[in-house]
Amino acid sequence: MRNEVAMVAAARSSQARALVTDATHAQRAARTVLDAEQHLVAEIRGLATGHRKQSLDERLHQTDLDRLREAAGGRLRLGPLRAAGFTTVGQLMANRHRLHEYPGIGPTTVTQLEDAIAALAESVEADTVLRPDPDRRSPADTHLLRSLHRLAVFRKRVRPVLGRAGDLHDAVAGSIDGARRANSRWRSLFRGRQGRQADLAALNALETALRSPRLETARTRVLAAAAALAAEPTEKQLWQKYQADAATYLTLLAEATGEQAGEQGPAGRLSPDDAARVDEVRLDTSLLVSTLRGYQSFGARFMIAQRRVIIGDEMGLGKTVETLAAMCHLAAHGRRHFLVVCPPSLAANWMHEIKRHCRLTPRLLYGGDAARGTAAWRANGGLGVTTYTALDRLDLDGVDVAMAAFDEAHYIKNPDAKRTLQSRRLIERAERVALLTGTPLENRVTEFGVLTEHVNPEVARQAAAAPSAEAFRRAIAPAYLRRNQSDVLAELPDRIENVQPVTLSPEEAAAYRKTVWEGKFMTMRRATFGDPARTSTKLDHIREIAAEAMAEGHKVVVFSYFRDVLDAVADALGKRAHGPLSGSTPPLQRQQVVDAFTASRRPAVLVSQIEVGGVGLNLQTASVVVLVEPQWKPSIEEQAIARCHRMGQVRPVQVFRLIAEDTVDTSVRELVAGKAALFDEYARPSAAKDDNAGAVDVTQHDGSRAAAERQIIERERARLRDSGDQHG
Repeated sequence: MRNEVAMVAAARSSQARALVTDATHAQRAARTVLDAEQHLVAEIRGLATGHRKQSLDERLHQTDLDRLREAAGGRLRLGPLRAAGFTTVGQLMANRHRLHEYPGIGPTTVTQLEDAIAALAESVEADTVLRPDPDRRSPADTHLLRSLHRLAVFRKRVRPVLGRAGDLHDAVAGSIDGARRANSRWRSLFRGRQGRQADLAALNALETALRSPRLETARTRVLAAAAALAAEPTEKQLWQKYQADAATYLTLLAEATGEQAGEQGPAGRLSPDDAARVDEVRLDTSLLVSTLRGYQSFGARFMIAQRRVIIGDEMGLGKTVETLAAMCHLAAHGRRHFLVVCPPSLAANWMHEIKRHCRLTPRLLYGGDAARGTAAWRANGGLGVTTYTALDRLDLDGVDVAMAAFDEAHYIKNPDAKRTLQSRRLIERAERVALLTGTPLENRVTEFGVLTEHVNPEVARQAAAAPSAEAFRRAIAPAYLRRNQSDVLAELPDRIENVQPVTLSPEEAAAYRKTVWEGKFMTMRRATFGDPARTSTKLDHIREIAAEAMAEGHKVVVFSYFRDVLDAVADALGKRAHGPLSGSTPPLQRQQVVDAFTASRRPAVLVSQIEVGGVGLNLQTASVVVLVEPQWKPSIEEQAIARCHRMGQVRPVQVFRLIAEDTVDTSVRELVAGKAALFDEYARPSAAKDDNAGAVDVTQHDGSRAAAERQIIERERARLRDSGDQHG
């Protein structure tokens, strides 16, 4: 009998020790989870400070002495310094305490040097961008990335369980000390009867708490979150994750270091009442997975406060996540039905982005599953994705649409088009509307007016009566928000433009002259690709650019308007080419091609029609863009480049424009430049000008492509006559 009692007591003691051990482990995990963000942010700030100082020192040590003269306002004498053998600022800094020993360098010069070095350091530091470099992969970059990776894991896996971690920690903290004493014979000896009873009660309370379904679930999730936070990818995996999702890492870095760019909203042009409404919105991001930048938060709050707006942010700044943030805020406050209307080619991309950025339920209201998706959306809510072509078949009866977003909204700039009329039906019944387009103006100012009238007729009337471009921008401010990349993405790498002149071979020139006299404009535009069996000078350039870029580890995107040109490019590049993407490629297959290109561990080339791959897709793993021929609209080229030169890009983007000399390419480029100037005048707030609207002859931009084609053909014929070709 005594043995049985002893065995039972021993078993209970063992269970108690296991309970205390489990509770201690759970409390430690909960504490780790609760403190993780503060520790990680402090760690990132420290690493960033050291990293920035090192980068500053490196740049100063490589800076030529001429920059010092500039910093000193031209008053500094460099002759004695050069005579002493100094060529860089770094050399001066290393010898700053011995400068007075060199001939011709007196106390006054030393003082001037110190002031100039300080001024230069301040200038260089302001221009120093902290961005881990995947081509260099320094130990400092890797260390910083590791901390950023853990912060990204925290935001995605840990933050959702913080409430449970707090409950678990508090439940254990209230009983753990007493439970430990109850589990130790020596510690309980001096407690007295009441003390021992209290400790035993604490042990029982701890057991009851940890065995409750609520805390068992909390412990499971907290331990899983702590394990995820502790998991360490290899260095190779870390850099692969960064290159695949650099936007997230760089956003976290900017947030942690407090270096986010300003909101860059139109607050200075909004009325005090409008500005106050935007400021009063406290954005609820509980349903949002991604981290917002300051300007993105402002964009979401602008949509919520102003209710019916045009978001004209430059391509690559995240109009998608801004829109999802606004919808998530409304969903968190009880709203259920949301809609995105987009071109068919972007439906799959929107479904992908919704799943990636937020916890709203995406429902495809287009294609083969439209009926089932629509029924589920009507009954249960969520974020429906449909297309301009399918909008007329969407049953909206009895549905309160909390917010509708129209992607590539310039699709509805023609007030008489069927898709515009169908879109207006939704615009008029939705509570909030966001027209998303980086190009609200492509050919003429009236297009901008049509879009504005969709969302705010009164603002549109005021804008139409504006006497100048500046007055126009002030008038549309309550309904229009645009930020440019240079305003808000300080860490965005450079965009390097290369105009690549292409000299036609004699055979190509003869073929081109023939097409000019025949008046075949589209054939003129692709004259160097007329016969796939023949040597193509432009194709030779593409091969060279792609080969050099891939040899250096870069991915390339080649854009052309013409399918036969892309087929020739894909054939020439062979197995390293993905695509071509064209209008005939099904939307789902387009996304699969892009995903395969993005996931490729080897340098590769994506070949795409510019109006397919140049819209709505994220291609920031590529850092070389080739434009085979100039396009009619500057917006088309800018959108294509912005697929790569966008938030999340970690390398400078090289843009190669292939321009065949003495051909239609030159005339089209001149036309594009005129349209770009019109956009800058009216729709790009960062390029504010005081000129009167009459200074821009908008009648020259009548949008008549046929008339422009005839004009260019006649120009080319005149040029050929001047050169002695009297054919025709």
